[in-house]
Amino acid sequence: MRRKVLIVTLVDWSKSFVDENGSFYSQTTLEQKENAGRAAEIADLVIFSTDFHPITGEEHSINGGIYPAHNIGDFQRFGPDLVYHVTPEGRRLRLGNKTLSPQLTDPIQRHLTGRESGLIVPKEIYYQEGAKRPLFRPAEVSATLGAEIVSPLEFLRGRYGYIIAPKQYFDATRLESEALLPKKVAQGIPEVNYNVYTLLKKKYPKDEYDLVFANTGVVESICRLNTSIGLRQMFRSSRVMNLSDATTPLVGVGLGFETPEQSGDAARRISRDMGIEHMSTRDFIAEYTSEVARKKS
Repeated sequence: MRRKVLIVTLVDWSKSFVDENGSFYSQTTLEQKENAGRAAEIADLVIFSTDFHPITGEEHSINGGIYPAHNIGDFQRFGPDLVYHVTPEGRRLRLGNKTLSPQLTDPIQRHLTGRESGLIVPKEIYYQEGAKRPLFRPAEVSATLGAEIVSPLEFLRGRYGYIIAPKQYFDATRLESEALLPKKVAQGIPEVNYNVYTLLKKKYPKDEYDLVFANTGVVESICRLNTSIGLRQMFRSSRVMNLSDATTPLVGVGLGFETPEQSGDAARRISRDMGIEHMSTRDFIAEYTSEVARKKS
């Protein structure tokens, strides 16, 4: 009989995105954060997939993109005078007391106390957007995210309960082609490109384990949805679900949807065609705590 492993994903619950002083605050509520934290408490493994960008990232408005600078590697070195966003009207906004941090928001972090943690950094994080030289040193990534980098072997052999997984795309499972990355790398940088999701396939072979993914995150119809679809494609025999009240809907002028209901309905319709379930945090916790209780009895 295959052993069930419950994995809760925390997609982009970074301080930049979900704290009120975040540089790209998405109007996330404390209730949404707490729902994600409560779901994480019952997981066998929690994965925090967070954007991790250089300040020179092409998607930032200060470099010709459309988004405020956010989730910046080595963010501690930037002060309040940094211009972090150029509005469509051309206004240049300074950082002030806002944060560029890619770290997990504190209300969720409190639910992870006591878990063995580690940081898994893909090769592509160091060589984003065609960079020929590393954009960061491993020590800078570690200092930015407040965790120690672990090797694939350490992860495969270890009993980690919490993994921090920096990413560069909406879909946290996506990896850049090795053909586009340098073959020779600096010391401490992986020679091949991998992430925590590719390592899960080795750690939990499908003939021995039954993986269940419960996905939370920001925002509902972009990063959380793209990651759920990525998981559905990578782990075809696994159960994949989205927790409907542990996410932030995408609403507002210029953001695609006028109401949270529109955002949620669109995400559910797309997910249904992919075989992705939707349920509330309460129903999810009730189902899995009762299942654990049955096994113990």
